[in-house]
Amino acid sequence: MKKRIVSILLVAVMALGLTACGGGNKESDSKSEDTKKADVGSVTKDSYDPEKTDVVWAQGISGNVLVTLATQLGYFEDVGLNVKEVPLDDGQLQGVSDGQVDIASNSGTNEPLQMIASGDDIAIIGGFMLEGCMPIIAKEGTVWNGPTDFVGKKVGGSPTTYAITSKIHEAGYDINNDIQWVPFDNDADKIAAILNGQIDYAVMGTGRMYMIQNTEGIGIMAYCDDVTPNYSCCRMVARNSWVQENPTTVKLLNEALLRAQCYFEANRDECAEIMSEVLAADLDYVKAYMDETEHYELNVATVKKTVVDNWHFQREVGLIDADMDDSVIEDVVYDNLYKAALDACVDKYYDDDPDFWDSQVQMYEELQ
Repeated sequence: MKKRIVSILLVAVMALGLTACGGGNKESDSKSEDTKKADVGSVTKDSYDPEKTDVVWAQGISGNVLVTLATQLGYFEDVGLNVKEVPLDDGQLQGVSDGQVDIASNSGTNEPLQMIASGDDIAIIGGFMLEGCMPIIAKEGTVWNGPTDFVGKKVGGSPTTYAITSKIHEAGYDINNDIQWVPFDNDADKIAAILNGQIDYAVMGTGRMYMIQNTEGIGIMAYCDDVTPNYSCCRMVARNSWVQENPTTVKLLNEALLRAQCYFEANRDECAEIMSEVLAADLDYVKAYMDETEHYELNVATVKKTVVDNWHFQREVGLIDADMDDSVIEDVVYDNLYKAALDACVDKYYDDDPDFWDSQVQMYEELQ
């Protein structure tokens, strides 16, 4: 199993050397900014002519089951798109920014907000994990009372982890100074650091569940969604300039992914087997996170309300400029393109699964 995971990471390193696959054509590049924004606003549920048909997607170590399903079930093909996944786990967002890939969906929400606040060419166009299977770990036998247990301790993670640190902030603590944050380049290294006493706690990514479950001496204290439900684990990001050049493409991507989400929720066991084959990983590795139905919850929506709440939190605690205006984030969260996709799907597929489509309309109304 370890050899297979290492092989995935080696391919990811090779992917960093690929030439840029994103970007628009000359006609798009010649448009004024006002024209580009007007094009984005003109996309409706009936828009079906993609500006760009070939899209390159960064594939995280735990994969994106919705992209896999949309590919294998022909949903991308149905809307005229060809999506190619490139293995790339660490450095996904930089890969988007550099143009090595067009889209990433396994890099959380916190870091994209940091990049947007810094002026990077990043936008949020949809979502993947609404609640990831992200455990908080410590040595087995550690007593857990809640996220304020981090206070005064060494924690493998970052103060930008909104799902946890927003609650610590609400409790009146200074998340930057009352906790000793210890950065790690690789989530797997946090496990060893827990065991050797280098850190007390760590916040882990979804793709490390198998390792955690099979490492003696490690205990799961809680999951991020236990602390903050619907916290927006991973949103789907692209370059903002790319979105403005390809708004109908974005709408069609979301349409195919919504159909994949519907299939996933009705066929979860089958989907675990599919991902095992796609990732060339043991089925137990995939089921370690996918079987956690209370925690591994997927949703294609941008969940703009939650994203903006996270933005406000980061301003309050000094993680981004306190004077940064809300318009900075609101202008690059393309909920209108997602809504056009949702409306199209409801029109065409509602009778196939009314409960699912009703739930997605309700989710949009609550979290957009």
